[in-house]
Amino acid sequence: MAQEGAEKKIHLVVLVHGLWGNRSHMNEISNYLLSLNNSCSGSGKSSGETIVVHQTHLNEGYKTYDGIDVGGIRVAKEIESQIGQWGSDCVVKFSLIGYSLGGLICRYALGVLYQEQTFKKNDIELINFVTFCTPHVGALAPGNNVAVNLFNTIVPLVLGNSGKQMFLKDKYNGYPLLYVMSLPNSVFYKALKQFRYRSLYANIINDKRTAWWTSGISKNDPFNDVNERNGTGRFQFVQGYEPVVLDHESPLLITKFGEDSDVNSEELDEMKLENEIDLQDYYFLNYWFRKILLWIAVFINLIVIGPLWFIWFIISGIMETFKSTVRATAFAKKYSTYFITEVLDISTDMIDSNDDDEFSITSSTLFEPTTSNYEHQIEQSLLDQRDNLIESLFDAIERKETRTATVENINDTDGIDQNDTKINVTIKELESHSVEELISIKKPKIANGANEDDDELFNLLSNFNLNISKKQLDIIESLNKLTWSKFPIYIRKTPSTHAASIIRHPDPNFDEGHTVLKHFVDHGFQIA
Repeated sequence: MAQEGAEKKIHLVVLVHGLWGNRSHMNEISNYLLSLNNSCSGSGKSSGETIVVHQTHLNEGYKTYDGIDVGGIRVAKEIESQIGQWGSDCVVKFSLIGYSLGGLICRYALGVLYQEQTFKKNDIELINFVTFCTPHVGALAPGNNVAVNLFNTIVPLVLGNSGKQMFLKDKYNGYPLLYVMSLPNSVFYKALKQFRYRSLYANIINDKRTAWWTSGISKNDPFNDVNERNGTGRFQFVQGYEPVVLDHESPLLITKFGEDSDVNSEELDEMKLENEIDLQDYYFLNYWFRKILLWIAVFINLIVIGPLWFIWFIISGIMETFKSTVRATAFAKKYSTYFITEVLDISTDMIDSNDDDEFSITSSTLFEPTTSNYEHQIEQSLLDQRDNLIESLFDAIERKETRTATVENINDTDGIDQNDTKINVTIKELESHSVEELISIKKPKIANGANEDDDELFNLLSNFNLNISKKQLDIIESLNKLTWSKFPIYIRKTPSTHAASIIRHPDPNFDEGHTVLKHFVDHGFQIA
């Protein structure tokens, strides 16, 4: 293959799937990328290089439980193998794209390759690093109530080492791995910094385990009261990709939570006329009524609809976690030499040729499909059910909604009391600043700023604040020092927004994913 590649220059693009995933999940992204070879649609620019896409396979299925570090090492070896196959003289550019957990695995793999100076030795230019729905800040649910604490304690136990690492329950040189990967002096951070472009896509609804705040790396979440019905008129979208891809830098109008904010107005008017209940009491009762319904939905999922599936999920999760622990322990023992940076040394000269070579590119067990189309459809259905169950649990345990403020369309203020306190703020500003910092920044710019009390401004902004740990805030602070192009996405036609964002498998309800991927090849992925 190296000889064939010698006739052309290659832009190698590597795709990494997520938890429980396989290479087929990245098929649609691959198709969109390969279409760039026949057009100049990538940001309107053409290039002399041919795009070659490789979909990783060494972490498929329950091997994703083995750990972000173990998975990252496997991906690093696949990348080195691809460079070797095509020839280091032919691969002149490199891009890396990760989906969900795959984005974290990508970042670890980059640390390994940076330590080995793979790209520098081969004179390869790093172009794009892109993630879709990747929990960069971890999957630890915000909040501190009993349900949240139970969730954050139990779920990692059935997701292997990867679960512990995503929930920041691990110790990597004394600290959680995700925290270590965000440190500016780490090889992981330095490797990420070398890319010319960094982009991310993140859902704003129905994807709480990789919600906007963690996938978009944000200190605040302005989307906590957005659902499938009430968002199109409240945000500004990227022209040509509406109403799916939000404009990250357009201003939002944050105002007091009013009577027109996602309310059954006839019911509310009737109640107010009869003096039965005031506005705050209405929303308090409505919140708890909705919360009870969510828990009922969870129990229906567990007890009525899928008891056998749930039992299978728990038992298989425990069994696969045990198998993953044994597998990852054996892996660590086999490649036990560490660099100063604690990155595992897995140089190819350390591999015993008499052992089963996990990195063998000729192994039929790695490259040949092992399931029929029918079995594959069942697998996709189970994966979607698993996603929906976890999403329903996140819905039920989410933090208490204070409902002190909401986001309105800045270009449509007809229903808003002009005497009320209002703040114009962008999604980008909400990412990088705490509530206190935003108050100090925005107060002088408010029309009635001199008369505004800090408590009023705090009440407006606190509804979007997240109860997350100091380490998570440090991760956000550190990663946001890098330049990112961030794209919030609003998928409404399916509750499976996590799968729809990349069209993980064919589904007629995933058509909004085509808008996301079209934007990706037009703007999120750069040719040069």
